[in-house]
Amino acid sequence: MKVKLGKKFLVSYFIFIFLLLAIIFFIVSSFLFRKLEEAITLRSRIFAKYMSKTQEENWEGGSYELDIIFEEVIKKIDFPVIVTDDKGEIVAYRNVGKNPTKERLRRKIESLKKERPPIPILVNLRDTTKFLGEIYYGLSPSAKFVRLYPYYLILILLVFIFLGIWAIFVYKKREEEKLWTFLAKETAHQMATPLSSLMGWLLTLKDKIEKEYYEEISLDIKKMETVLERFSRIGLPPKLEKIPIRKIIENVCQHFQKRMPLNIELILNLKTNPLLPLDEVLFGWSLENLLKNSVDAIGNNPGRIEIKEIPNGAYYEIQIIDSGEGINKKIKNKIFKPGITTKKYGWGIGLSLTKRIIEEYHKGKLILKESKKGKTIFSILLRKK
Repeated sequence: MKVKLGKKFLVSYFIFIFLLLAIIFFIVSSFLFRKLEEAITLRSRIFAKYMSKTQEENWEGGSYELDIIFEEVIKKIDFPVIVTDDKGEIVAYRNVGKNPTKERLRRKIESLKKERPPIPILVNLRDTTKFLGEIYYGLSPSAKFVRLYPYYLILILLVFIFLGIWAIFVYKKREEEKLWTFLAKETAHQMATPLSSLMGWLLTLKDKIEKEYYEEISLDIKKMETVLERFSRIGLPPKLEKIPIRKIIENVCQHFQKRMPLNIELILNLKTNPLLPLDEVLFGWSLENLLKNSVDAIGNNPGRIEIKEIPNGAYYEIQIIDSGEGINKKIKNKIFKPGITTKKYGWGIGLSLTKRIIEEYHKGKLILKESKKGKTIFSILLRKK
C-alpha cells in the first residue's frame, strides 16, 4: 500500500516532532534547574550554619572542620549572597557587582526576597537560641542559563523546522517544475514527427484543394509549429528583446478573432505602444492562455472580452476583462497552482505557465484582480525598464 506524503502531512509531522522534542527538553531542563536550585539552597544553608558555628566556636574555641567548609564551600559560592545582622544592616555580600552602593544592595535584597525566602542565622548559646541575622541568596549564572535553556532550544528547533519545511516545499516545487518541463519537452518531441508528415501531405495536396483551404491549413500548421516551439522553450532562458507590445497583442487577437465563437466580441483598448523587453513567443503564449480562459468562461452565452491598457507608473499594465461566469470561490486562491482546473479534460497548467512566464521570465506580475458572475479581471504588469 502506497502512502501519499502531502504538504499537510509533512507540516503535521514536523510540528509533532517539534512538540515532542520541546517537551523532552523542557522536562530535562526543569529537572536540571531543580537540582541546581537545591544545590544553591543547600550551600546557602551551609553558609548560614557556618556563620552560626563560628559564633559558637568563638565562644568555645577554633575548629579545623570549619576552616575546610570555608575554603571548599563558602569561598567557591558563585551566586549572589547578602548577609544582614539582627537589625537588618548589611554586614557582608558576594557576587552582586563591583563596588555596589548601599542603596543598590537594598534593592538587591528586595529582589532576592521576592525570588525565595531568606535563611535565618541562628546560634545556640548554652540554653538559648540567638538570632544573628539573615542570608539572602539568588540564582547562579549557570542556574539562570539552565532556566532559559529550554526556550533557547525551542527557538533553535523552530528555526531548524522552518528551514526543513521550507527546503521540502522548495524541493517539491522544483520537482513539479522539472516534471512539467519534461512533459512539455516530450510533447514537443512526440508531435514534431507527425507535424512534419502533415506538412508533407499538405504540399502533396496543394494542387488538389482550393487555395483558401490550403492557406487556412497552412496557417494552422504554422500555429502548431509555434505551439511546439513554446513547449520546447520551457525551462530555457527567455529571449528578451525590445519589442512594441502592441504588435504582439494585435497578432494574438487577430489569430483569435478568426477562431472565436461568433457570440463573443473581442475589444482592444490600447492607448500607447511602448518598447518593452519581451520574449515574443512566450509572452504571446501567456496572452493566449488568458484569452482561452475567457472564451471558456463565457461559453455559448453572448459575451465580450476586452484587453485594456491601464496607466500604472513604473509598470505597463494591461487588463483582460471578460463577461463570463467567474471563477469558483473554492479554487479562487489556488488557480495559479499546477493541476487546478474546472475543465473536464483540462490539465490545469495554463495559468500556472502563464504566471511563470510573466513573473519569472519577464519579472512582471500576474494578478487576479476581480472575479464574479459577469466580470473577471486578470491584470498583467510589466516593467517599463
